[in-house]
Amino acid sequence: MKRIGRVLIVSWDGGGNAPPALNLGARLIRQGHRVRLLGWKSMTSRAAASGVEFRTYSSEPFWPLDLTLEDAWKERIQPALFGSGTRDDVRAQTKDFSPDVLVVDCMMGAGLEVADALDLPLAVLVHVPYCLFRYEWGSEAYRTKKARYLDKAREVLVLMPPGFGESCPLPANTTYVGPITDPNPKPPLSARDADLLAKPGDPWVLLTLGTTLQGQAAAVPRILQAVGALPIRALLTLGGVVPTNAVNPPPNVTVRGFIPHEQLLPHMAAVVSHGGLGTINAALTSGVPLICIPQGRDQPYNAQRVVASGVGRAVATDASPVEIATAIEKLLADPDALNTAHRFADAIDRLGRSEVAMRKVTGLIGRHAAAAPD
Repeated sequence: MKRIGRVLIVSWDGGGNAPPALNLGARLIRQGHRVRLLGWKSMTSRAAASGVEFRTYSSEPFWPLDLTLEDAWKERIQPALFGSGTRDDVRAQTKDFSPDVLVVDCMMGAGLEVADALDLPLAVLVHVPYCLFRYEWGSEAYRTKKARYLDKAREVLVLMPPGFGESCPLPANTTYVGPITDPNPKPPLSARDADLLAKPGDPWVLLTLGTTLQGQAAAVPRILQAVGALPIRALLTLGGVVPTNAVNPPPNVTVRGFIPHEQLLPHMAAVVSHGGLGTINAALTSGVPLICIPQGRDQPYNAQRVVASGVGRAVATDASPVEIATAIEKLLADPDALNTAHRFADAIDRLGRSEVAMRKVTGLIGRHAAAAPD
């Protein structure tokens, strides 16, 4: 017999944190569980594609298209993550949905606070570097409060492979589960892109700077200048943040708006990225080494971990085209980085590519959940 449960996932659209929440929901649905995701309006189409039941926060603030997360932090992000309106929305969804398990994004302080007051099993998704998040971010008072929520959770799931993050005290309820990948099949590449990537020639390099507005407008021209001087082919994906007609690529660069990384990475010799953990996880899952050009947030730390773990290199945010080109050349000539990236891919395979995370969450479904035959 297996237990069929109801899982409420509490999340937000901060970039790389959204896909793991959606992918977890899709995987739980495939096992027969009922899942509801509470998220931002910008996640609506992705939630529909994943098959997850979706609700939005009535308290979600208005979000201008040209506003970055950093510029909106005090006025919009803090209320959305920690505010009383968000707490009320989480309570309302909990009352309406009657979940057996709560899964809460680690940055949703309001969600963690509500979960703390409820007698329900809690799993926390940590989509940022665990040691940095728990032991360094925020004031001493905030870290103490955060640690209490994490310690009371049944499961704390760190969404990076073992060995990538730095070493720090790890409580018994905390597990490095690796990335949570999408179980739903992706449509095939367009014939145009499939033919392009299949043509023999110079190695392919993926250029990507994330799906939320950051410093792309300043970074992309320097990267294109660097790549244009190298004997490689590059595919630049703009993530829907910068219009494709806003860049002037050299002849060896193809520009696209958005293509899922998992469709492109099998063709790539390297990735040049902003250092978001979602992109790093995708590259490591496919065994592809990286160059990180941090744009902010946790990305400088992530870039340090890419270097320290041996899977790539990092250059400064304002690196010159020559510095970027040199880093790409050295990475493509470095067999150790490629071999280390392959070892991380093997480690993610051993985790079952999301199976450990799934076992941790489904193990929380209580005996009061409805029973169904295997």
